[in-house]
Amino acid sequence: MDVPKIEKSYELLRRAEREHDIEAGATLRWAIFNLENYLITKGK
Repeated sequence: MDVPKIEKSYELLRRAEREHDIEAGATLRWAIFNLENYLITKGK
């Protein structure tokens, strides 16, 4: 369930970058970073 969330987040990040939406891009990068770190620690 978490992997599709990451994939969707990357899709939204690419869209934000195409549209030059700096704030959305920064927010999505931070969300992806936190979600990936959560998945890494959850796996331990």
